[in-house]
Parts: sequence; C-alpha cells; structure tokens
Amino acid sequence: MRFDDIWVAGTGGTLGERVPVERAVACGDYSAEAARSTGQVSVAMSRQAPPEMAVAAGRRAVKSAEDGGAAVGPDTFYLHSHSHFQGVDMWPAACWIAGELLGTELRGMPMSVQAASNGSLGALEIAATVLAARPETPSALITVADRFAPPADRWYLSPGMVFGDGAAAAVLTRGSGQLRLRSLVSETDATLEGLSRGDEPFRTAPQPGADMRGRTRAFLAHGGLSLKDVRRRSAERTRSVVTRALDEAGKSLDEIDWFVTPFVGRALHQDGFVRPFDGYTPRNTLLDLGLTTGHLGPADGLYALHHLIRDDLLAPGATVLVLGTGMGFTFSAAVLTREDTPCVR
Repeated sequence: MRFDDIWVAGTGGTLGERVPVERAVACGDYSAEAARSTGQVSVAMSRQAPPEMAVAAGRRAVKSAEDGGAAVGPDTFYLHSHSHFQGVDMWPAACWIAGELLGTELRGMPMSVQAASNGSLGALEIAATVLAARPETPSALITVADRFAPPADRWYLSPGMVFGDGAAAAVLTRGSGQLRLRSLVSETDATLEGLSRGDEPFRTAPQPGADMRGRTRAFLAHGGLSLKDVRRRSAERTRSVVTRALDEAGKSLDEIDWFVTPFVGRALHQDGFVRPFDGYTPRNTLLDLGLTTGHLGPADGLYALHHLIRDDLLAPGATVLVLGTGMGFTFSAAVLTREDTPCVR
C-alpha cells in the first residue's frame, strides 16, 4: 500500500547486555562451528521482562515525538507485538504497557499483533492504515519486545541465527516527522507454515522449550517440500514484496541507501535477503549491528530504524528499505525516506 502522509515522528529502543559469543562457546551452549557460520559476535541478554523493555523503548519514542511537536496521549492508537512469553500467562500486556505510556484512561483499545518475527512491519502496516483511515486519530504508538530466556534455547531456536533480547518503539503521525513512510507491502506463503509446526499434534497446554529446529526437520521430511523448494519460494516472495513496495514508492532498488534485513547470521543474510536480487550489492546494511545483538524477534525492523535515526546515519533524502519475515510464513517490505521539511502540524 502506498502512503502519502504517514511519518515516523519518534523512535526508541533498548537492549539487554551484549554478551560475547565466546562465553557460550566456552560453556558448551553454542558450537564454535555454528559461531563461525553465523558470524555472531555477541548477543543481547536482558534481566527485564519484555513489557518492561517495551515501556523503556516507548518512553524514548514518545519523548522524541513530543519534542518534535507530535500529540501523544489518550487518543493515540496503540499496538504491541511480541513472539514469545511476556512474563505473565493469560495477561493483556498491551493494556499495561499502554497505561504506563499513555495514561490509564484511553479512548481506544490497546491490542497485540501476533506476527512472529514480522511484528515490526506487521504493526507498522496496521498503525499506518488506521491513521490513513481515521483523521480524528492524532498519532499511533507501536512497541515490540521479546526475551528468549530459558527454557527457550536462544542459540539453536532457529537455523542461521541467534536470538537476542530487546525492544523498540515508534510513534507515527501526519504532517511531518523524522522519516516518511512511502509504502508497505505484505504477502504470505502458507505452504511454508509447517516449518514452524512440523508434525506436532495440537495440545491442551503449552509445552516449554519448543524444538523449532526439530519441527523444521519434520516438515522437510514429511511436508512434500525440499529445502531447495523452501528457499525458492522464500526468494520469490521476498522479490515480490520488494518489487511491489518499490513500485508504490516510486523508487528503484538502485536508489536504496540502506538495505535493512532481519538480524540474522551472515550466511542467512546473504542467502535469504541479498541473493534473491541477482547481482545486487547493497550500499549500506545493518548486518554488523545484528551480529552484536542477535535476532530480536519482532523488534529487528523498528530497532533498526531507531538505530539509524539515533546515530544520525541518514543523509537528507536518504531512502531506507526494511524487510521483514515471520513464521507462517509472511514477507513484508517497507520504503521510508528522510525528508527535511518544516513542521506543519
């Protein structure tokens, strides 16, 4: 979808302590071979629960947006996204986070977006669409947060990456902001859904320590698709969402200044996100950042935008392409630009 007047007015982010991968290798938690393959340098590990991290990131985003003149308060549309346990069973984390950030009496309903690792762009798409459709809504706030503490095995939860703990947030407005959202496109290939389910039966209660790699192996053994088929279908969907998003934004791949992908290992970054575009070499990526944080679940995309803005890495006129993928299997691409315009709120 093309967006004409949706802006990122403020961002925030927080990470756990970055722990060197060598410690995990020395303890036997992670193999030296896997570390060489991914290129992971360190991984963020937090003692805070994800909602606490979401509040920390959200406060930074709200302050940044309000400093720029955005209106953030009880009328703000709010979404929270996560892929893992939020600290309390059967608990609406989004309501608590919203109460901490926007006040306890809201003129709207806080909601959670369940899009697995594609939560940043999934929530961004919903929030932008709501702002485009509801002129009476002044702004939207998104938070995303996850922590992959035991019994989750952050080292081997999914092939080609290590999972880190962190949160990110963004405030969307109209009129002006730090980045302009030009387009956002999503697609789903449900043929690949079984990669995250395998052949497990439906149960009546959660099972701790989900074996995601085992599910993938089971799917490849019995799902009728080979690993080559999975890679081909994933590449097709990645190319499709990028092509559509660029067309709707009026941009070409050669005009992209920052090519932002999920925070995965070096090999998966190349094979899953660069190689589908034959002969393309990105000008700038955040691969090295991700190799210090780990894959932050749904927070990668918004944390990447926060990093680019906070560290003043975007030149005037710069164009950013953000890719997102999530179990299910979903694919998204967003195009944003930095446009230094006077505030017209």
